[in-house]
Amino acid sequence: MTTTIVAGYDGSPASETAVWWAAAEAGRRRARLRLTYALAMSFLSSPLGIPSVPLPTDVLREGAERLLAEVAQRIRETFPRLSVDAVVTFGGAAQALLQEATTAVLVVLGSRGLGEFRDLAMGSVAAHVATHATCPIVVVPPPWQSGQATGGIVVGVDGSKSSLEAIEFAFEQAEARQATLTAVMAWHDPVSTGPNDPLPIVYDLDTLEEESAALLAESMAGHRDKYPNVPVHEDLVRGTAHDVLLAAGRSAELLVVGSRGRGAFRGLLLGSTSRALVHHPPCPVAVVR
Repeated sequence: MTTTIVAGYDGSPASETAVWWAAAEAGRRRARLRLTYALAMSFLSSPLGIPSVPLPTDVLREGAERLLAEVAQRIRETFPRLSVDAVVTFGGAAQALLQEATTAVLVVLGSRGLGEFRDLAMGSVAAHVATHATCPIVVVPPPWQSGQATGGIVVGVDGSKSSLEAIEFAFEQAEARQATLTAVMAWHDPVSTGPNDPLPIVYDLDTLEEESAALLAESMAGHRDKYPNVPVHEDLVRGTAHDVLLAAGRSAELLVVGSRGRGAFRGLLLGSTSRALVHHPPCPVAVVR
């Protein structure tokens, strides 16, 4: 059965970049590319600015279909062996992408679309999809060109279950792209997560660093054996996970993180580090659960 990669498109620069990233990924995987355009219901306004009459859905659909047909044709010209189809739906973009995710191996979308407020809601669709999607997602910032990346694939490691899934995904990407994989683990002084989690009175920084290094090596060991042809670097950096991964991602081809780290609160579907990177991706960011 042919696998499917879904790309969200709305005509924005971010979605344009995301679609081409998805097309290249589909070509590597020999997967089908499915372009998805979600249309929110629009209304004609009265002279007082009050929405009154909904615009004809056939007009909206035809416009979206023309946009999709044009970008699909350009993709087919660049990737002639790639199977590309498109779908137009009415409703929220996040809901449409989540529905498509149920039968996809990957969902790709831009970090900001046309329908999002520039500052207040930046990345809201991406964050919602990253929180609830049943498959990995990749958020691509505009503008993005793979030629500007010199750091290969970077994966964040913290020993959590979703971190192990992220490592597997990152190894697959590094092997497919014949790229170097850098596993980055952040460590820092103990911090309190709440009133019932007091800080230790005495702690040894050297011991903390050694324990973090051991956890990083243990997390990578089995994957190294499975992917012997992937060059791997392990990087233990003192600092917060967000700052460390943000710095590592600035020169990366792809930054891979788990959806929840060890420090995520119980019941929280998307950890704070993952959410921050989705909102402000330094490069294409994959969130894996």
